[in-house]
Amino acid sequence: MTSHVDDKPTTPTVGRRAVARGAAWSVPVVALAMAAPAAAATSSTCKGGVLSWDSFANGDQTGKVLVTTGNTGVTVRVTTSGADTAANNGGVTSTTTGGTSKVMRFYDQNGVNNTSQTVTITFSQPVRNVSFSFLDVDSSSSRWNRAYEDLVWIVSPGSWIGTTHSNVKGAGTAANPYRAVNTDSPADGSSNASNVDLTFTGPLTQIVFVYGQDGTVDGTPFIGISDLTFQYCT
Repeated sequence: MTSHVDDKPTTPTVGRRAVARGAAWSVPVVALAMAAPAAAATSSTCKGGVLSWDSFANGDQTGKVLVTTGNTGVTVRVTTSGADTAANNGGVTSTTTGGTSKVMRFYDQNGVNNTSQTVTITFSQPVRNVSFSFLDVDSSSSRWNRAYEDLVWIVSPGSWIGTTHSNVKGAGTAANPYRAVNTDSPADGSSNASNVDLTFTGPLTQIVFVYGQDGTVDGTPFIGISDLTFQYCT
């Protein structure tokens, strides 16, 4: 499991306990009495939501308003840019991918050097604790499986937790993307060995990642993404 967080410099404090003791005697009683209602006013109610691919017909679902389940009222839009013109790109399919029966897939273009596409997942409202998986991040250099090497990295937000399965390495950054453990490590669609499980704490409204290849490829390579779960708090 890899945790990605932004490093921030810390400033040492002096006499924290002493300051706290002095402050306790100096705060007026009326201020303390007002603190409880203020805290209560900032409390929130959270509901769990799911963007389930089972809810949508097979075929291209990019650019559409996708309704989630869970009665949160949150909708999702998935858009792509860059080298995103391969057939079936952004399509929902019932073909098992990464051990998951219905997913959204992103396909790479064949015969073009170092192609990549940017995928943006946009939520209609700020959400928290978003979780989903990259599916079938694998590779092949053999004659029969053709040649490809899936690369995936996250552009934003800047912090997340990623757990790579046994056939994946990397940190999910542009400098060290998620990729198969070697250049000839294909995975069967029924296996979850080439998956990466992700969690984004948020709150956030967008997740942006890049799917690309290292070198010229053929064999119509692809990756998938699983259902997305999240929390919406009011």
